[in-house]
Amino acid sequence: MKLNKLKAKLREYDFNYRDFSKKIKLNVSSFSNKINGKIAFNSREIAKIKKILNLTNDEVVEIFINE
Repeated sequence: MKLNKLKAKLREYDFNYRDFSKKIKLNVSSFSNKINGKIAFNSREIAKIKKILNLTNDEVVEIFINE
């Protein structure tokens, strides 16, 4: 996963981990584990992230789909 792009998007929208984790209804430690690649995001979380950060389908594939 290319989660650095996700981290860049969070910075672009001026989100910190705590505020963003609340928006997608995750506790901050779970979100931290997911954004650091320790645990995968599930499809429901990806859909929420896509909507909040206005990600294109291509960006979703690039960020969340393993090569």
